[in-house]
Amino acid sequence: MRRGQTARVTDGDGITKRQLLEAGNISAKSFDAMRKAARIKGPSHGCLDWVFSVDDVKYLIRTAESGKYTETGPPVAAGWRAMLTEMGVKLPE
Repeated sequence: MRRGQTARVTDGDGITKRQLLEAGNISAKSFDAMRKAARIKGPSHGCLDWVFSVDDVKYLIRTAESGKYTETGPPVAAGWRAMLTEMGVKLPE
């Protein structure tokens, strides 16, 4: 592995980047901007099979609902909330 690359985390319990992109109906570029704003570790490039924990997704939802993403954030957060609810995860309102 070259300097600056991250190991691919593609196993374990959680939600993949691919699932988050589909549930939030968001582009990879916008997702990565939100992920970086939430200070969540992720793939340096691509890797749609990167697994995020439920806690990471909760931070992403909080970031998407924050003031910075007033137009694009709420629909994305609603999609992620619906996905977590289907999985049986309880979220604070």
